[in-house]
Amino acid sequence: MRIAKKDMVIPNIELKFVKNYIDRYSLDNRLRVVLGDDQAFISPIEVQIAYKLYLGSDKDIEDAIYLWEIFKENINRSELHHFMKKMNLEGSEYGIG
Repeated sequence: MRIAKKDMVIPNIELKFVKNYIDRYSLDNRLRVVLGDDQAFISPIEVQIAYKLYLGSDKDIEDAIYLWEIFKENINRSELHHFMKKMNLEGSEYGIG
């Protein structure tokens, strides 16, 4: 489910129900993002990168590479490899990992 302000596409947020191991992991290991006086929760960056690569569109791959470049010093590589393996991906073809 995607939610946005009336008559606006951006910004928006996607809501999902837990349906598998990766969803459960993402919920149990969510990251808190502070936005001024407000906060939101996002899935771990490692899961986001793997999932974007899994989706495979040019835009999703660009997003994954962008996230990798920003967070590569703080990414848990073994966790990233774990999720890439779960999604049958090879990161080396994207310069990730």
